[in-house]
This record gives sequence, C-alpha cells and structure tokens, in this order.
Amino acid sequence: MPNRGVIVPPQRAARILEQRTRLLAARGAAAPAGTRLRVLACQLGDEFYGLPLEAVAQVLPPVAWAPVAGALPAVLGLFSHAGQMVCLLDLALALGRAAPQAEGGHVLLLRAAGSRRFALRVERVAAVAEVAPLPDPGRPVERAVTGHALAPPELAGGRHALLGLIDPHRLLQPFMAPAVPSGA
Repeated sequence: MPNRGVIVPPQRAARILEQRTRLLAARGAAAPAGTRLRVLACQLGDEFYGLPLEAVAQVLPPVAWAPVAGALPAVLGLFSHAGQMVCLLDLALALGRAAPQAEGGHVLLLRAAGSRRFALRVERVAAVAEVAPLPDPGRPVERAVTGHALAPPELAGGRHALLGLIDPHRLLQPFMAPAVPSGA
C-alpha cells in the first residue's frame, strides 16, 4: 500500500497493533455456528468497516447537500431524498478518523431512526459480505465500533485485514439531539 502521508496517533497505532495481534492469534480458529453477520462493507482509506445490512436502506451516488451552520464536524449538511430531509454524516469524521482525501464516494441512506433520516458518506462501498465476529476482547473497542471480523480477502486485495463492526445506533447517538418544541 502506498504511504499517503497519514499520521496515526500513537494510542490508535497501539490499538491497531493489539487488534492485529489478536487477529493473528485467532487465525485458523473456527467460528461457532450461527455467528455470521451480513454487513455492507465500506472502505475508509486503508481500513474496512461493516454496517449491518438491515440498517442500510439504499446506496446512493454522491449527493449535493446544504451545509448546516454550527453543526458538529461530522455533519456535512442536509439533502432531500424522496421528499424527506436527510442529515448527511461523514463516516470517517463520525468515527474520529481523518477526513477523506477524495471527494465523491458513496452515500448510504440508513433506515429511519424515528422521525429523523440519516445518511453516511463513505469513500467506497466494497461489497455485501458475510463475516464471523472475532472473539470479544472483553471491553468496548470504540464508541461505535463494537467488534471486529476478518475482512473477506477479496475486499482487501488478498491480505488479512480487520473489518470494524459498526453499531448504527451508537454511531448516530451524538447526532440525535432532542427536538426543540415549537414556540420555545
């Protein structure tokens, strides 16, 4: 992989090395039957993430959005889809990663979270994959990434790579501000 000049903070680098060590230790261990998950695998830089397939309503091409003043950095803005306003988040920024280098990518329209609609901009949708979660490390990995699985080799160019498993509810929680009652 070419070096894109990305600087990884030391704590994150240590966590990645620890995860890869666990991955190598678990390699070859058979996953218990019935623990496979169907995910929509996405790529952010050299990393892979998976959203539960049932959480994604549709994959869209890049969309034009209107910025929202004072919004959190991960909130790119709002766009209209099928007569509804949708809040567009950058998945990399929502996960605390560096902003993507390239414009474009794909937009994942998520299933409705109550009365609010959300979509995620990702660098690339890789594929629908069936993965087996790796053994639980005994503590939360990250706020929205609740575990890992091995990315299918065809997604990662034949190399062994981790795929972070995203919990959409935990991911969206910081963006679910309570509605302000009218007249307040």
